[in-house]
Amino acid sequence: MYISSKDNNTLKFIQKLSFKKYRDEAGLFVVEGVRAVNDVLSFDKSLVDKIFVAESKADLYPTATVVKDDIFDRITETVNGQGVLAIVKKPRPVIASSPYAIFLDGVRDPGNLGTLIRTACAAGYNDVYLRDCADPYGGKVVRSTMSAIVKVNIFSSGIDELKELKQLGYSIITADMGGKSAFSRCTMRDKVCIVVGGEAQGVSKEVMELSDDVYSLPMEGDIESLNAAVCGAVFMYTIKYNKEGK
Repeated sequence: MYISSKDNNTLKFIQKLSFKKYRDEAGLFVVEGVRAVNDVLSFDKSLVDKIFVAESKADLYPTATVVKDDIFDRITETVNGQGVLAIVKKPRPVIASSPYAIFLDGVRDPGNLGTLIRTACAAGYNDVYLRDCADPYGGKVVRSTMSAIVKVNIFSSGIDELKELKQLGYSIITADMGGKSAFSRCTMRDKVCIVVGGEAQGVSKEVMELSDDVYSLPMEGDIESLNAAVCGAVFMYTIKYNKEGK
């Protein structure tokens, strides 16, 4: 199939997917870039609904729908795109499948959220719970995850889900500037859920009250805090590898 008109209905639908309302209605989102699309195909090709490729890159995906170059530029969010995008189905999460989870409370910055999801995937925190966060399927978040968005369980959550994790035997360990230092000495159950708060307000009071332990990162150089993505990454790796004795 070849698309040469900006008024094509399929292209209009792709453009609508830049809005959360339409992503939610369709259960679909957009993945851009050769590496990200290939990663999703390698992980689970059944998640890929359709692939669209710019005419100048048509040889990369022989079975994809080809779009005239200047028209393709209209449907991509990146300034210097790689000429390929895929329409991907939102994966269905499997409840509490991992001994390591992370609960993100009010992380609104798309770049931080995407980086946290990618790091969670890399560190083996396969269940990611989002409370009042940016939409994980928005373009900037998806690009920041580098395809990890389809490799972890993403849950839209609230206080009840955190309570349920506690009932399921998870240690709830929260990152907060007011917490104790030297968090590597904390005691943990077999299952752990790390809580990281948003950039502006931090962890909310109701989430803090459910925490088993609250820890902070030691700071030098007159630095008050780190951003959510860096903080979450340090906590995820340090706690997991201290717990496992590595």
